[in-house]
Amino acid sequence: MIDFQPTILIVDDMQTNLAILAGILKDDYNIKIAKSGPKAIEIVSQGGINLVLLDVIMPDMDGYEVCSLLKKNEKTKNIPIIFVTGDDSSEGEEKGFKLGAVDYITKPVKPATVKSRVNTHVNLYLHSIELETMSHAMQEQNIKLKQYTSLIDENVITSTTDLEGIITNVSNAFCQISGYSKEELIGQNQNIVRHPDVSESLYENLWDTIQADKTWTGEIKNLKKDRNYYWVKAVISPVFENEIKIGYTAIRQDITDKKIIEEISITDGLTNIYNRRHFNETFPNIITDTEKSNEFISFLLMDIDHFKQYNDNYGHQAGDEVLINFAKCIKSSLKRKDDLVFRLGGEEFGIVFQTDTKEKAMQFSNKVRIDIENLQIVHDYSTASKYITASMGLVTVQSNQTNDMDEIYKQADDLLYKSKENGRNKVSV
Repeated sequence: MIDFQPTILIVDDMQTNLAILAGILKDDYNIKIAKSGPKAIEIVSQGGINLVLLDVIMPDMDGYEVCSLLKKNEKTKNIPIIFVTGDDSSEGEEKGFKLGAVDYITKPVKPATVKSRVNTHVNLYLHSIELETMSHAMQEQNIKLKQYTSLIDENVITSTTDLEGIITNVSNAFCQISGYSKEELIGQNQNIVRHPDVSESLYENLWDTIQADKTWTGEIKNLKKDRNYYWVKAVISPVFENEIKIGYTAIRQDITDKKIIEEISITDGLTNIYNRRHFNETFPNIITDTEKSNEFISFLLMDIDHFKQYNDNYGHQAGDEVLINFAKCIKSSLKRKDDLVFRLGGEEFGIVFQTDTKEKAMQFSNKVRIDIENLQIVHDYSTASKYITASMGLVTVQSNQTNDMDEIYKQADDLLYKSKENGRNKVSV
């Protein structure tokens, strides 16, 4: 709806004609008048005119010249011009339309005709201005949208997949952090960046969540093209089109630096395995997370035999090398991603692992013990062997029958000392 009165300029050298037209239109429009062509051009150039009623025959400058000048001016060319003239010839009307007029009314005028045609062309003009304004606004919004889209593409790690996990689109930020190009990623399974350190249970939980049309949020370690890694905090949600699920979209935040700091805080600086702090935080969670399973949780506590004598005779630098190789040995023995190894004290280490039976737990522990001795690190000052060995205490419990980490640790510690009392290089269960 038009909520203001448009302004009409009436141009005629005859006062009578000006008065007639003004009388017809004054109730609906603001009226301005000009008695000559030059004055009409001056008024239109000042702006605010929504339509011109223009006489043809005027002294000095006729209506055709006025129309031609207005149409050549970039600022006034779109203002509608209606010729109002006593010339009813087809040649005059044709000339007027060729010059750009929108209508041609012959005198004597009929009030209803004038009102109807003026109203039509004023509304068309105002709507064209409104459309042009909207078009400019949309162009500005599109420019802003492209800028925002570019910012997101360059800085937000995003991807979309189909229902089978096949990548359909990725942002430049995804390419930058993963080391892959878009061409290398699109069409590939999302598993292309799956890191082997990530447990199967995490991905099972992720897929169970999004396949149930819910949003999954969590931290994931991903694999780069160069086999390095990066960490992200991911929010993964289903995508719907016409109420039909068509795939999944993921928005990620790079938290690699945060995770590196976390890893430093939970990693033993010498042996590069988990430290006592991480053991204290993790072991209770493992017990809680596996309460509903039928598996056995095992804790193998071990201590390097006569390590003080080794340090005293071979030196602390050699002792550090023993600790490093010892840690590598027991870490390499782990078979499952959920199995963890810790340095719990000076020469004290622990493994938390899961098995189907107690017998398998014992077999695994003895294999670790044998692997340590097979390192063949000479220890001439040990009573247990001519090589470095370890005494061990093993506690294996049903995962749904305990939630007391301290009790498990105490039992393993008692069994460890039992192994030492019985000659060392043994596993007590």
